Amino acid sequence: MILFNGPNTPFGRMALATALELGVDVENRVIDVYSSQFLDGLNPLRQIPTLLPANGRAIADSRVICDYLGAIHPEKRFVPRDDWDVRARWSLVVGLMETSVARTMELRRPAAERSMTAVEKHDQRIARTIGWLEAEASELCSDIPRIDRLATAVVLEYMDFRSVRDWRADAPRLARWLEAETSRPCLAVSRPREAQNAVSSR
Repeated sequence: MILFNGPNTPFGRMALATALELGVDVENRVIDVYSSQFLDGLNPLRQIPTLLPANGRAIADSRVICDYLGAIHPEKRFVPRDDWDVRARWSLVVGLMETSVARTMELRRPAAERSMTAVEKHDQRIARTIGWLEAEASELCSDIPRIDRLATAVVLEYMDFRSVRDWRADAPRLARWLEAETSRPCLAVSRPREAQNAVSSR
């Protein structure tokens, strides 16, 4: 199966890392979503990631893709369908991805079009969610792989990569956990190349 992906998207990285963690064979095909008109026939929203299984029926949305991949190996309980605490944490982490990406894109607008009010609202959401995740550290800070933990590592690294927020002082337990978690093979392999260079130069 093919995973149509971008070079730096945390949503696509979460999907790819899930496949790698579960040992599901996918071809990670990095595309320029803006010029990839072919994608319209698979996903009319033309968004990435989009997964194309062997049956040819495309699957959109990173969480649905992860659910699909998890269903291939349900015995691993990596994406548990019936653990609502895990799924609630996962949902909030994906929301943190969304607001972190939105903040990054807002600051890339021309200065005359930029809304610092919007940036401030994103900052407030990010700060609240980081505090909430730190309070959940007893569940998140484990070396046993699970989707909410994987997604948390992805979004924290994305915030570092895009300089979204200096979050470590507010989340020391998450910071200590991430130092070891980033060496997990599925995260090391899926890290954007630019971010890999940044990590290796620390």
